[in-house]
Amino acid sequence: MSFKRFDERLTQMQWQPQSGPSPQIVDSVMADRPPLAVRGVEFTLAGAILGILIGVGLKGIYTPGAPWGPNTGLTGLLIGGASMAGAGLSLALAAYAVLRRHDMPRLMQFASMNLLIIVMLLLG
Repeated sequence: MSFKRFDERLTQMQWQPQSGPSPQIVDSVMADRPPLAVRGVEFTLAGAILGILIGVGLKGIYTPGAPWGPNTGLTGLLIGGASMAGAGLSLALAAYAVLRRHDMPRLMQFASMNLLIIVMLLLG
């Protein structure tokens, strides 16, 4: 009995439920939020890819059975030398990026991701 009466009252009031907030509320909330700054991931991704290449090269230097591992001759010398040179340049670039981090934040992104991936591969 009370259920029917409640429905009748709602019909008399012509109430319509809304599933979302009103446009005024949405506008007031969105006006208070600062715009999102989209950071480029190109330098981070490039640092990760180069770090993978250098890290795999360094890992293969001392892994027996690797195509450029111990006792592989000229191939091991070339790939191992390039990997060690890349690791040295990565360290130098990271030191330079730390000094110039305010002027060149993208370089800092690249260098930090590069070193992180190299260290992760060597420790793994």
